[in-house]
Amino acid sequence: MLSQFKPTIDKTTQQLVEPLKDVHPNVLTLIGIVPSILFFLAILNHSYIWALIFFLGNVFDLLDGAVAKRFHKMTPFGGFLDSTLDRISDFLIISSFAFAGLVSWPIATILISVSYLVSYARGRAELASKATQVFAVGLIERTERLAIIFVSVILYILFPGLTFSEFNIIEFIFLILIVLSGVTFVQRVWLAYKKL
Repeated sequence: MLSQFKPTIDKTTQQLVEPLKDVHPNVLTLIGIVPSILFFLAILNHSYIWALIFFLGNVFDLLDGAVAKRFHKMTPFGGFLDSTLDRISDFLIISSFAFAGLVSWPIATILISVSYLVSYARGRAELASKATQVFAVGLIERTERLAIIFVSVILYILFPGLTFSEFNIIEFIFLILIVLSGVTFVQRVWLAYKKL
């Protein structure tokens, strides 16, 4: 599926990934799950500064695709592996807050579910179109969702007692993410309805 899309990459990214030309993109994909595991453990131990540092390691999630495009190593399995590990990473990152008691399980579970639905809607629509169309539309994608979660940790460090009704700052941001992700899911379903 991925091989049918024209791989494009800007000049700056080309220079950035040049030292990685001998590294297989799947290796970078596998390494990319490590920061999420470390983030999970740091949040569990309420080590929020370490959690933020580990979170920055998610840059590997961008490198694998860039290396694959730059050095023409894109494969259907590579795309599958990347997408699968992204879902595991999403679970680790979001559920860590519930395991640590920072967010209620219902809120975390709904955010995980809606995040998966956003990804599923795109993947299933692109499969149904036989990879002739891209369905990466909507208010919020994974990159934005992760960036907002990163900001929520910073805000919690700065204002640990801040609440909105009975929700702490992280729960409140998660509720916003649920709404934005839900709208994105509906947008993707609507686009699939119109194009398929």
